[in-house]
Formats: sequence, C-alpha cells, structure tokens
Amino acid sequence: MPSDRALKRQQLKEQLLALVEQHSGGRLPPERELSERLGVARETLRRALSELEHEGLLDRRQGAGTFVSGQPVVKQLQLMSFSEDMRERGLMPSSEVLSVKELGANAKLAQKLKLTPGAALMELKRLRFANDEPMALETVYLIKARAPEVNAEQLRTGSLYELLQRSGLVIRSAVQEVQATVLSEEEADMLEVPPFSPSLLVERLVLSNTGEIVEFARTLYRADRYRFEVNVMRAPQGAAGDDA
Repeated sequence: MPSDRALKRQQLKEQLLALVEQHSGGRLPPERELSERLGVARETLRRALSELEHEGLLDRRQGAGTFVSGQPVVKQLQLMSFSEDMRERGLMPSSEVLSVKELGANAKLAQKLKLTPGAALMELKRLRFANDEPMALETVYLIKARAPEVNAEQLRTGSLYELLQRSGLVIRSAVQEVQATVLSEEEADMLEVPPFSPSLLVERLVLSNTGEIVEFARTLYRADRYRFEVNVMRAPQGAAGDDA
C-alpha cells in the first residue's frame, strides 16, 4: 500500500496536471502563489514541477516562470468538425475566414464530387485556431445545390457541420485520407512555423444520411501540434492451419 508521503506526491501531481490543462500554452502562476494555493512547501512544489518538466509537460525558464509545453493534439479518426473536436478536448476553437466564394468545379473536383465539370460549388478557406494558436489551414468545397448559403460571420465561430445540420442536412459518414507533406512558405507563415515544416494533409469526402456527397475538404495540420490516432482490430481468423 502506498505511503502517506507517496499519496501526497501523487495528489500534488494530479493538482498540477489539472493546472497544466487549464493553462494550455500559457504560464503557470508563480511558485509562491502555487505553494500557498496547494498547501505545500516551496521545495516540495519545485520537485513536482521538475518531474513534470522531465516528462515534457512544462518548460521552466530562469527569471521568466514556468510555462506549459505545447503538446500535440491527438485526434481519433471519427467524423466530427474541427470545432466539435477542439471543444471536446477542452480547447476553444475559432477561425479566420480567408475567403468565401462561388466557383465552377474543375475536372479534378468534378471527379471527386461526382459532378459534371462547371457545376456550382462554394469554396470556403479558413485558418483554424485552438486557444488562439493556429492549428490548420482548411479548404472546403460544398456542392451549392445540396448545401445552404453560409457567410463569413457564421464560419468565424461556428461549426460548419452544425450549420448544415440546422438546415436539415444530416452528415452520416466520410472517406478520409491522411498523408505527409511539407508547408509552402505562405502556408508556414500563416501557421506560424518555419517554411517547409512537416504537415499532415487530410482529404475528406463527406456523405449525407441519404448517401449524397456533401463536401470535399483539404486540410493542412501542423505536424508539431497534431497527430492522428487510429484504433484497429485484427480480422477474424480462418480455420486452423492458416499462415501465421
């Protein structure tokens, strides 16, 4: 059974981890304030902070304070919007709308969306943020005949999928591909990383509950702040004697 001292250390660590989540990407309160708030000696607090720094959760800077390290956001491959995903993780999503315009489908988009070339599309470009930190560059193509009109103000703070659902369009499933790429100088500048930094390119084709294609999206995620998690299961095994 753990000793009282070990239990107190674990309790202190859990309290500090809760503070780390509250101050994602920011600075923790000064040590004096933390020790008084948590009811522990300064030296005990320093040992706990050093442990979290060793685990990569904190960055302690002499004369500046203790900062929460930027940890990658883990995304399971399930169908939800960026806004829904960030809110589920306790982060505040927001967007800078780069452009909203109507255009005709070129040959590549027409093939993806199973339309005739020239069919009317809405192109939405957004820079996506989590807690005011740029996370992704997104370009969405909506089939104009199947989606409601959306404007820049709606997209700035709202979820596109929630807007579609309120209009009666129910999203059911998606086909999604993920591949590694690098960012151009312009893309890197918007995402506030060095030029030619690694990125995750996600292409998603979204279907409604009636089986109709609703949108095609291309999103560039910062590879240093985003990673995908996939749960896989082994296929049922055949009769005995199958290859190992």
